[in-house]
Amino acid sequence: MGKVRLTVTIPKEEYKRIEQEKVKEGISRSELVHKMIKSFFIKEDLQCKIKKYVEGYKKVPEKANYVAKLEQVQFETLNKEF
Repeated sequence: MGKVRLTVTIPKEEYKRIEQEKVKEGISRSELVHKMIKSFFIKEDLQCKIKKYVEGYKKVPEKANYVAKLEQVQFETLNKEF
């Protein structure tokens, strides 16, 4: 994986926070910023998947009888275990 240098300008208070976090975690500033960016994209991807799921569910909702049957099977399974 290739790497590139990135220069950004941020508010001083956010810079101070980054410096505190990197010391707390014992990692370099670059590692910390990389973790933050990776975390951001993971969250964005998850939100996109959730949005697609909700849109699909609205187009094709579960039928009431399917949900009732699923609940019954869950109840029977739990009843056997306890």
